[in-house]
Amino acid sequence: MDCNKKYKLLGFSRANTIKANIMVLATGKHINIGLQELENSIITDDFSRNELKALYRRLYGDTNTITSYDLTDRHERSWYAYLIISVAMSVIYILCTISGVKAIHISLINFVVPPAIFFYPLTFIFVDILNEFFGLRMARRTILISFIANILFVTGLWATSLLPGLSEWDLNKSYSEFVESIIAVLFASSCAYLISENINSLLLCKIKELTNSRFLFIRVITSTVIASAIDSIIFCTLAFYNVLSTETIQTMIISQFIIKLAYAIIGVGPIYAARELFSRYINAQKRNACEK
Repeated sequence: MDCNKKYKLLGFSRANTIKANIMVLATGKHINIGLQELENSIITDDFSRNELKALYRRLYGDTNTITSYDLTDRHERSWYAYLIISVAMSVIYILCTISGVKAIHISLINFVVPPAIFFYPLTFIFVDILNEFFGLRMARRTILISFIANILFVTGLWATSLLPGLSEWDLNKSYSEFVESIIAVLFASSCAYLISENINSLLLCKIKELTNSRFLFIRVITSTVIASAIDSIIFCTLAFYNVLSTETIQTMIISQFIIKLAYAIIGVGPIYAARELFSRYINAQKRNACEK
């Protein structure tokens, strides 16, 4: 027997578009959400078979809905955008793993941070964009892809450090020590990355559902701030424990969080710009495909 634990599908309503009426069982609150957005969310994981049938009957019963069986349903621009963001996430994560080895002091504002802090917050912006336009599942897929790419890169780098080097090459010892430092940072960055990025994407999706896809700036800032705090604590503690003093680690955590907070506020602009870009450039291709 099918039994809902978190969400229940109450029915559908139509204004300009068809939306699903969902009850949050824990609170009794009702939310309205678009059908395609609902399909991409984690809400459907809690649906019974009958509820899923009703959803897909509504979703794909519309003659204007493009499915994977349509020859024109390729949307190269959409997939190019997803590919570019996924590659960017992988490159940034690898860069942060390497540059996370070094701690620098910014005397002007008395911050102690690794150089990676100036690149890493961009991943939160990219995850927010993926959640907004591709859904939670695709965002998690990109997080996993970039994580695997980083593991493979560091593994390859470690393998090169095991190869015998020329005796006259002065950097033999330095190279091995540098790779060992990267491996030490890899564990900290991996834990922080997987936990914080998934929390960021999950919070963004949850807030989007609860606000009925309104107030983009609220869900972006809220999810990024919470995920940034968690990421800073996990990374600094694991990466520099027994390497730097407790006071220095605390300074690093606060410094990283402040910088990430600034990125969270500034990042709202690019996400709004991405929404406009998708509306004009990418979604326009979908509309044209429907008209052919």
